[in-house]
Amino acid sequence: MALIKLDEYYPNYREQAPHDYDITNFDVIAKGDEKVGSVETILVDEDSGNFRYLVVDTGFWILGKKVLLPIALGRIVYMERQVYVQGLTKEEVENMPEYNENLTIDPDYEERVRSVLRPMVDKAIANEVYNPDTYDLSQEPYFYEIEDQTLKSTQEKLIATKKRRDKGFE
Repeated sequence: MALIKLDEYYPNYREQAPHDYDITNFDVIAKGDEKVGSVETILVDEDSGNFRYLVVDTGFWILGKKVLLPIALGRIVYMERQVYVQGLTKEEVENMPEYNENLTIDPDYEERVRSVLRPMVDKAIANEVYNPDTYDLSQEPYFYEIEDQTLKSTQEKLIATKKRRDKGFE
């Protein structure tokens, strides 16, 4: 299952989504109200249409690299144009694997991302051994199940619109 940028998967997503939905350029705020970057885009699961990761550009805050943040870890505050990640530290962001557009995101890369972030998630099972043959995203819903109702309804609307388009109804 490939991951692609939101605007590549849903070319007209800005027309389909509420204006205040577009979280690109929102600041990403870590523990201690420390800005660690800004949202560049969202990566979408090509098979399901589900949002999976925020691509966070750390800019000059952390060596100018980009990292992936699982979609469910952020608490979006639309009025402030910020995504808060409670428990995330600048050090954890520094330790995350670097992302670039030419990178193939395979299960091992995703596990490297999750392994850095698991300690900050109270519900995470730290002793669970990752097995690429049996791992399923539903094993760690705290990373991938969107709770933000605005983002969740936007995702559902975009999936429905894409399905109608693919079937030739639009």
